[in-house]
Amino acid sequence: MSDTQYVKTYSCPTCNATASGRGHLCHPRKEGLPFACEFCGKTVEDPRHVCPPMLEKIEYTCRKCGRLAIYDSLLCDPVQIDGE
Repeated sequence: MSDTQYVKTYSCPTCNATASGRGHLCHPRKEGLPFACEFCGKTVEDPRHVCPPMLEKIEYTCRKCGRLAIYDSLLCDPVQIDGE
């Protein structure tokens, strides 16, 4: 028997790209709430939750909506932020 766990995917209504988990930050999914933040450990109800440990790790911005994210998969049109 396999222990493989599949992630549910759907089409983002903003960009029509395939998104997974809690979705893109421009149009987050309500499924899976509340969740435990992997950075601060708090249980949160806001899919756009940001905490101080996250701010240090932000690497991407979205060209469409301007939101910031740690992972490019959370944005519709991500571009990496220069670290300088």
